[in-house]
Amino acid sequence: LFPNSPNGRLFPTPEMLQSYALEQVRSFHDRNFGAARTSVYVVGRFDSDAVESAIRTSLGDWKAGEPPTKPSVTPVSKRALYFIERADAVQSTLNIGLPTIDAAHADFLGLTVMNALLGGSFGSRITSNIREQKGYTYSPSSRVDSQLGASYWVQVADVTTKDTGASIKEILFEIDRLRNEAPSVDELRGIQNYLAGTFVLRNSARAGIAQQLAILDLY
Repeated sequence: LFPNSPNGRLFPTPEMLQSYALEQVRSFHDRNFGAARTSVYVVGRFDSDAVESAIRTSLGDWKAGEPPTKPSVTPVSKRALYFIERADAVQSTLNIGLPTIDAAHADFLGLTVMNALLGGSFGSRITSNIREQKGYTYSPSSRVDSQLGASYWVQVADVTTKDTGASIKEILFEIDRLRNEAPSVDELRGIQNYLAGTFVLRNSARAGIAQQLAILDLY
């Protein structure tokens, strides 16, 4: 999805690590870590004046640094298969996905419901198929990774090696089935109730509220 972007690398290569000089690391830190790129969220029961005073005292002399920028990242959308061979592995790790709209799009909430129904909840179709019915895997899951301007949907499953091909076939079958057949009213309502419940639970915790505020600010 991101062949020529830092988004496509979880870790630097050994060659990259060996090539870094101390001044490069310092320069990166100076450009990217500063007050102008920082948001502070305080959630809970507190004395507003005291907390603000403490924050200003602790961070007031932090240099501004460079203002935030929005990266320009365009995922590559093409049908392709990538294999990483591991001899004698007892499991295969599958990642099946594609670029999608991001959270700023009017249809994003609908995409979230679709994901929960297809693979993003314990009661989803893919989970029912390859976990409950077939026994190919223990905990498959899908998600929408909502990066700014570069979101993607992905189904992940660690499956028994001998069932790798069959698992891919069933996942693609469920994707096609959802494209061609609308879910029943009862199935859709169950997923909507699940999402409504998790939304309430997620925003009942202080960390959840802070994360929600950060997402709203990002978009």
